[in-house]
Amino acid sequence: MNIQEYTLDEISYLRKEDCRIMEAVLRSWFRNPKTLNYVDPRISFPFNLKKWKSVSYKLDMDSTKTFVIKDADWIIGHISIRVKESTGHLFHLFIDPKYRQNGLAKKLVDATENHGKKNGCKTFILNVVKKNIEAINLYEKLGYVEVNEPEKKSLKMTKVI
Repeated sequence: MNIQEYTLDEISYLRKEDCRIMEAVLRSWFRNPKTLNYVDPRISFPFNLKKWKSVSYKLDMDSTKTFVIKDADWIIGHISIRVKESTGHLFHLFIDPKYRQNGLAKKLVDATENHGKKNGCKTFILNVVKKNIEAINLYEKLGYVEVNEPEKKSLKMTKVI
């Protein structure tokens, strides 16, 4: 399948219809506790959308944008960005395993970085579970570097533009 066949959309966890759709998508993605832990270690298994929203989206909804990538109107990837002053914090990047290795994660990261740049971001940060080697390799290929915080369970990475 050609990458041009995919579409990129913005969703909001404030819209009831988007929440209904995302709950179904996220429940299917996070059937395995390890998968959920890699995306957000603060969320316990089984997946619960209300908890997901309250932990990651509720407080800063005005400064947060969420992008999804679709194949024939089915969501196959997700990422969010929170913009504060000149920093964009990327989080919750996930690509459906059946669609990986097609450049879709890069496309989502590029979209979030472009959104951040339009909103004055000069620096981007993210956290990744230290055991998530695939994600760390991806972020390094995209220009992110590790910030030394050895006592934490997650790895902080940053990119300055």
